[in-house]
Amino acid sequence: NPYDVAVSREGHIYVLNRCDPDRAAGIRVGICNLDEDYLGEFGDGFGRGDTQFIWPVAIAFDSQERLYITDEYLHRVTVFDDGKFVGKWGTQGSEPGQIDGPAGIAVDPDDNVYLVDQKNARIQKFTTEGEYLGGWGRFGPGPGEFNLPWGVAVDSEGAVYVADWRNARVQKFSPDGELLAMIGAT
Repeated sequence: NPYDVAVSREGHIYVLNRCDPDRAAGIRVGICNLDEDYLGEFGDGFGRGDTQFIWPVAIAFDSQERLYITDEYLHRVTVFDDGKFVGKWGTQGSEPGQIDGPAGIAVDPDDNVYLVDQKNARIQKFTTEGEYLGGWGRFGPGPGEFNLPWGVAVDSEGAVYVADWRNARVQKFSPDGELLAMIGAT
């Protein structure tokens, strides 16, 4: 059950697999290439351990090729380097720097981590170690507001794109949260 993908600089495809409880051992990251060669996997299935997940959502690489994985149930980001556990961060809550149901994740060229904090209807910006740098957004249908945001991407110029699921639109922001454009429903 592939849920998200990220491609390393060397062209390896990392596939995040999320399964239902009956197949929870299948929760892992598989690695392959475009020739369909199996290169390995990591992650220890369902659970709360350092290398386990319950509801993993999204993955992204930083400039050092460390892989960041969000888990919306565990309210955390887990970090791997070449398939080996490096660390994790995240505390459930609604205060700045706390997260509730992290979904999409993106890392810009300066290694700022943008995290979709879906249940708090906001985007938060962190260092790669999980130190809070800032954030924006609140619940609602207006410009710069969100209703269950889900995905996030950063372009080569640093603009941040957010898939605002229940508002049926994509919003474009500056790296500091200034609304630049909306695409879709208003």
